[in-house]
Amino acid sequence: MKIFSNFDTKFLDVVLANKLKSFKKDEIFVIKRSRYYFVFKVLFHFIGYISVLVGLVCFLVYLDCPPIGFVILCIAWTIVAWFRVVHKLLKYLYDFTIVTPKGITTFKQKWILHSIIKEIPAKRIKAIEICRTTLLGNIFRYGNVDVVADLSDVSQRGSDSEDSWVIGLTYVDYPYEVKERISKTCFH
Repeated sequence: MKIFSNFDTKFLDVVLANKLKSFKKDEIFVIKRSRYYFVFKVLFHFIGYISVLVGLVCFLVYLDCPPIGFVILCIAWTIVAWFRVVHKLLKYLYDFTIVTPKGITTFKQKWILHSIIKEIPAKRIKAIEICRTTLLGNIFRYGNVDVVADLSDVSQRGSDSEDSWVIGLTYVDYPYEVKERISKTCFH
């Protein structure tokens, strides 16, 4: 479904079909967010926000608040909590990275009207960094993978809160295996 020109729910399929015209299926792989991102960042937060809403509703009932108080609470809760959960859900569903022998391309859906695409050619990759600093990341085997490019002619900062010469992948399952597969695909 295409809501706006930069929010296409079938975009991954389109990009993969285009990549398969140039590469064999075993030369391409897709990196998506871990299912633990959904559990820890979407589901748990949603449950927490629902709990806060129920607690506030009970408190307003206890205070014998007029109905306008409930309306204001529901509107405020929707704006603050619901959109934070939906934003994280969009990141889980629509952020992906495609690795080919020619390079790495990442697609990040920031919101329905805001998306970012970054590409680093394979010959420009200088380092691949792995980071698993949390207890949950070590238990469930997910972490961050940063692909760092040669920055000899890059002097500006990207709009993705990371440098334009770094592709940051968060909540990646088995980051060591992903690093090895990126190295094998891009450097051989």
